[in-house]
Amino acid sequence: MRMLDRRWLPWALALVAVGVLIASQIVLPPLVANRIEEAFHEGYPDAEFIQVKVEAFPALKIITGRFDRLDLDARLFSQGGLKVDAFLVDAKKLKISPAALSKGVVQIDEVGDLQATVLIGEDSLNEYLWAKVDPARFMRIELTRDRARLVGEMNLFQRVLDLSLDGRFKVLGRTRVGFVVEQLAVEKLQIPKVLLDTVQSKWDLAMDFSELPVPVALQEVRLEEDSLYLFGTKWDGV
Repeated sequence: MRMLDRRWLPWALALVAVGVLIASQIVLPPLVANRIEEAFHEGYPDAEFIQVKVEAFPALKIITGRFDRLDLDARLFSQGGLKVDAFLVDAKKLKISPAALSKGVVQIDEVGDLQATVLIGEDSLNEYLWAKVDPARFMRIELTRDRARLVGEMNLFQRVLDLSLDGRFKVLGRTRVGFVVEQLAVEKLQIPKVLLDTVQSKWDLAMDFSELPVPVALQEVRLEEDSLYLFGTKWDGV
């Protein structure tokens, strides 16, 4: 009987190990994803929606902060004085500091690949414009797939004149995007380009994205109807 018990012992241990692996695979990913969501909510309490999904196999390596994949979907939160309508991240082969996470901070120490999309709606851009540059709300931003335009009115010699500034949004650095004026028209009359520098300094609409929930190096700007899309990847050295 003892010999039979010994013969079954390796099988019993193997079954226990398999059970632990299966249980960890079911329990750990959603548990840690929920903790990451809570950490993001603590950092961005005004966010209306935050969802995190993580993948790891075996799931036990999550204990050391290792993940095969992390997907983040955050909506309608403020950073740097600007409301972000959507922030989507797809990160692979990453390491998150367990010590920092236990304190409510998502600190990414390593990442193999990261693709991020930032969506800023036209309404959010206008609120930022009025708060930073135009508190009197003389101007507003209009976005189409082809162009970005500042339109409004100016009072000159007791006469109200229609004003429009055509331009484009451009990546100015790893975390900054700005509006570059390319053409100015008053009452549909095009103003000489020599005056554009003066206009540019007046309407310096620069946005800093260094406070995003996940650090992103911005690379591309794309316009759609009523929307500004920014695309980025991981920071060098991370």
